Amino acid sequence: MAPAAAEGRIHRVGGERRTHQRPVLMSAPKVGRNYSPQRHGRIEGMSSYSVRRSPVHGRGLFARTPYMPGDLVGEYRGRVIDAELEGETSSAWNSDPSYTLLFALDDDLTIDAGVKGNSIRFMNHSCDPNCETSVEGDRVFVHARRRIQPGEELTYDYNLRPGDPADSPDAYVCKCGSKMCRGTMIDGELLRSTRTVTRTNNR
Repeated sequence: MAPAAAEGRIHRVGGERRTHQRPVLMSAPKVGRNYSPQRHGRIEGMSSYSVRRSPVHGRGLFARTPYMPGDLVGEYRGRVIDAELEGETSSAWNSDPSYTLLFALDDDLTIDAGVKGNSIRFMNHSCDPNCETSVEGDRVFVHARRRIQPGEELTYDYNLRPGDPADSPDAYVCKCGSKMCRGTMIDGELLRSTRTVTRTNNR
């Protein structure tokens, strides 16, 4: 969605709370291997996808050509900033606290796709995505994780991580419609651990 309900002072990559007016939400790539476009024959290009209205949320990215597992979809581009500049990001200017175009690379660096970004920023979240992300240095690549047919919406799991543990999953409702939908774009592992702690404290 240019996250669907989850990009206000939220990052699309894991991390910790930082010192801002609003809590930071990050989304973390969950993939055990690194990619680079040089490792694949497919070249990123607008001819392989298009941006249009999505049944999931707002605008989304849709395949125009078939993709095979491992094919490069594109690079999540934008201005790379450090933690000290996060108050000046495009998401910081947005009044919707559930929206972000920030993708955290690590605890110090973040990509702000609201500045110098490309169409990849329109990819929506899914709890059963057909794409996955990987980080190489200060770059983020998106690859197909299964076969994708023309016309399918391209998605990945945002794995959002609220900067404030008290944030409710209801603030980041998922509308992906998948049979595997967990109801929120918050990272599944974080959600499970939080619920475990809550149950323990309530005993």
